[in-house]
Amino acid sequence: MSILIDRSGNRFLLTAGNMSYAFEVQADSRMINLYWGAKLDRADDLPDAGDRQWHRHCPDRQLESSLQEYPAFYGEYYHECAFKAEYADGVRGSNFRFTGSRLQQKSDHELLEITLKEKNHPLTVKLFYRVWPELELIDRWSEIINDADAPVELENFASAVWQLPPAPVDWRLTHLSGHWGKEAIPDRIPMTPGKFIMESRTGLSGPFAVPYFALDSGDAGELTGEVFFGTLHWSGNWKITVERDSYDHTAVFGGIHDFDNRIRLTPGEIFTTPVFSGGWSPAGFSGASQVLHRYQMRHVLPPAIAARPMPVIFNSWGCINIHVNEENILRAAKLATRIGTEIFVIDDGWQHALGDWFPDPVKFPNGLRPVIEMVRSLGMEFGLWVEIESCELASDLYKAHPEWTMRYPGQAPFTRCRADVDRTSVMLNLARRDVAEYLYRQLHELVSETGIKYLKLDMNCFVSSPGWGDLPPDQQGRIWIDYVYNLHWIFGQLSADFPELLMENCSSGASRADLAMTRFFGRMNRSDNQDALDMLKLHEGFTMVNPPRMAGGACHISDSMYHVNHRTTPMQFQAYCGMLGSLACGKDLTRCTEAELAEIRSYTDLYKKLRHVTNFGDFYRLASHREHPWAAFEYVAPDRSEAVVFLLGGSMQFADAVPPLKLVGLKPDALYEITCYGEKAPEGDSERQFHYHPVSGRGTANVGIPAELYGDFDCRIFHLKEARP
Repeated sequence: MSILIDRSGNRFLLTAGNMSYAFEVQADSRMINLYWGAKLDRADDLPDAGDRQWHRHCPDRQLESSLQEYPAFYGEYYHECAFKAEYADGVRGSNFRFTGSRLQQKSDHELLEITLKEKNHPLTVKLFYRVWPELELIDRWSEIINDADAPVELENFASAVWQLPPAPVDWRLTHLSGHWGKEAIPDRIPMTPGKFIMESRTGLSGPFAVPYFALDSGDAGELTGEVFFGTLHWSGNWKITVERDSYDHTAVFGGIHDFDNRIRLTPGEIFTTPVFSGGWSPAGFSGASQVLHRYQMRHVLPPAIAARPMPVIFNSWGCINIHVNEENILRAAKLATRIGTEIFVIDDGWQHALGDWFPDPVKFPNGLRPVIEMVRSLGMEFGLWVEIESCELASDLYKAHPEWTMRYPGQAPFTRCRADVDRTSVMLNLARRDVAEYLYRQLHELVSETGIKYLKLDMNCFVSSPGWGDLPPDQQGRIWIDYVYNLHWIFGQLSADFPELLMENCSSGASRADLAMTRFFGRMNRSDNQDALDMLKLHEGFTMVNPPRMAGGACHISDSMYHVNHRTTPMQFQAYCGMLGSLACGKDLTRCTEAELAEIRSYTDLYKKLRHVTNFGDFYRLASHREHPWAAFEYVAPDRSEAVVFLLGGSMQFADAVPPLKLVGLKPDALYEITCYGEKAPEGDSERQFHYHPVSGRGTANVGIPAELYGDFDCRIFHLKEARP
């Protein structure tokens, strides 16, 4: 069993893979954390609560308050709290007491339910712990139940609190920050006494931060060291607070943001918080990432999508932009099949307007059917782009339902003008259930009638003027929260209706990079910025949380990214960087020579040859472009019979050499044959060409494999295959 409860029913030891997590119920019925770290087999090995404190002069009440599994605002509690409410009698303190537990055995996990009752008011909080036996990860969330006959006002309602081990350690925090075009960049800071807050208030889960944290003692690397980490499954406003108190105790609080979210819980109502997953790895940051990758592949992603390799996609945005029409799309499709495209996608511009999800009658006078039939006759599947959360002022939808827009009472909706596409739009109030149901019907009809196999969701704005318009107060609700619940409902329904449909999560790039979206979307736009050199840093941060195969986008092989840095990169470098994730082409194929079309085809063929490893293998960040003029990434097949290694150079100087690449994860005693792609000696220097011979897994780890990079944007891919007797 993964969850052990002692005979008294007061001590709980949860074991997930090689990680254990434990807490106990004190004599006063408060729940105190005991342990989080490497696996323990016996509850008797757990420390006592008093052993969690190493400062002799720390007051007992400070210890008891700081270590609570779900601390509420009450009495002498002065730190961040997981729960705060105001009751009908004006009391704002909550004195929770443990009243029981329930253990459920599921087919692939165990679920522990803890019940807490407020001592002086009829309010219940249930804490849930979902333990995955094969992964060093636990899912946690809470339920808040109003048992009274009067409303309760909730001010704080965290999903969970993660208590760090009791050690006088100067914890180092790793978090992911950024902005449009520079999403999920790892930042590391020391945790001094005080609080550090990561948050989003955009109405989305990004892009200025990612709902993720990692804490280590300051010496963990990519492949070594103990790392504690977690991520929140929420696609709207969120907050994660890391607090180190004056007695060097550190805890992590996370959940839906309390800003502008005072919840009125009516009698009998149950409010469920989103999942906050927490894990542990003894194998550094790459080890922590692997836990999250396996978790998503096995338990989060749509099963039918997770089981399939990611296709080669051609997307019209990088070459035709919004100026799509039947003629140029058919011309592009005929060339796209020649480069090995598997899904042909029409991006923005095919629709009548934002809000009107049917073909523009001028651009497509015969509808989409001739295009779809042509694409399928060429051996490709078909896909479309949508942006459902906005509508144009010129749309039929806005004219029919102006009351569906998001706005404050008595005010006009906030408008956005995009000069690049000559469009003025407003946000739809997705917190309204009628709006959500309408959008679901529109998407269901679109997928059913067209038979598309790919749907790209975009969202090119943040939430503004979050009001319910002119609805009366008794019809108003929690707009920030209900918006997200309805968004999840739409795509949960759509995913269930069409389990084979590959959907891409795009929101001005990666503004919704959270695991709640991953339950429905098998591909994510890593960034609108698909400049190949920038990808080296973007991929590093993206894969801290997400499986590399999910790294999508439209323009990996493309000339359309020049505007980002005014940089031109070779097509081979673009393609090799694109192969780190899910390869896409957005190049104007009508301008390509026969030799260029053949070159692109060689890259898509190579991607297909390698993707059974890159899409399903364990992932390691071997070298960071933040520290070297190159980056190195390794993918190892689950059975360790193959590996694919990417060596991607930015700008080499002073004839500096690249040290041999020391690999990890291979069978020590097995021999591996090595094929190198992309290598060619500089003109007139054929002596520099390497000739690779079979090498053992132990040799790749201790000696490494040699490589050389020259000048700017040089790159290699190494394919290692176990030699068969």
